[in-house]
Amino acid sequence: MALISIPSSIGGVNIPGALVKGPLGALFGSKYNKDTLQYPSDLSSATKGHVVQFFINEIDPISFKEVNNVNTGFGEFFDKAVDTALNLVDTAKSVNLELKPRRTRLKSSISLYIPDTVNFTYNSSYGNLSLLDVAKEIAGGVNFAKKDNPILSKLNKYGNLLSAGISATQSSAAKLLLRSQGLAINPNQQLMFDGIDFRTYQMAFTFTPYTRQEAETVKKIIKKFKYHAAPKITTAGAGMFFIPPSTFNVSFMFNSKMNRNVNKVAESVLESVDVNYAPNGWAAHDDGAPVQTTLTLSFREMELIDKTKIKDGY
Repeated sequence: MALISIPSSIGGVNIPGALVKGPLGALFGSKYNKDTLQYPSDLSSATKGHVVQFFINEIDPISFKEVNNVNTGFGEFFDKAVDTALNLVDTAKSVNLELKPRRTRLKSSISLYIPDTVNFTYNSSYGNLSLLDVAKEIAGGVNFAKKDNPILSKLNKYGNLLSAGISATQSSAAKLLLRSQGLAINPNQQLMFDGIDFRTYQMAFTFTPYTRQEAETVKKIIKKFKYHAAPKITTAGAGMFFIPPSTFNVSFMFNSKMNRNVNKVAESVLESVDVNYAPNGWAAHDDGAPVQTTLTLSFREMELIDKTKIKDGY
């Protein structure tokens, strides 16, 4: 691939590092180890110290020997899997631990420029609750009281009357009568907090390689994200089990230190990978490598972010 002249943007899409190429680029040595894939090649100078790092954790499945012979080995495979899972559950309950699979941190990592958009989404769930429905449940629940107890028997009687009264007001005849009078039953709706969802965040990167080596690095980066976002089908058990995709630890760095002005990120899963090899129409170099590629990554954190977590920087 020959060197080509590319403007600072294509179709309105900025090209990271486009303005810092040249003789001075060699003066900025990489701050990352040899096992790190990075883009652009002059990452430290192109981003003015702002970098997002991705550390990858592969799932380490339960420790037993996979059996290739399905007919003779599946029973043993399944029994060991169930026993191990049950032991893990008992251990987790006894020490109050979360049930998380074992993970192994890879030596290699990925360092990229900070994209134009780094979007975090916080979601809370709310639901409607009708006080009329609550009254129905209470009235119905009284019927479970012991009838041989005089006090409970009396409560049971009143509960039946209350239940009958509610049912009567909810009948079609009652609703029709009320409608003729210009009225309707007020269900007394209340908005109730149900919980929070796991926080999600998204980043979109644009790759415009200038050299054959940089194009090869971009190819490796995209492949690594796709690879670790995918599960693996086990060879044992006729492919009945998945080994889940890898997890990620993401850090926003500034001058090789954690950027405290951006919230910390909990361990995350990569929910979707969107690769566009022709963001501005198809264009390729002589060897077939795309001139420009965009990569959109959507993550979901594995921990709920509550007030305590936010106070701690998340």
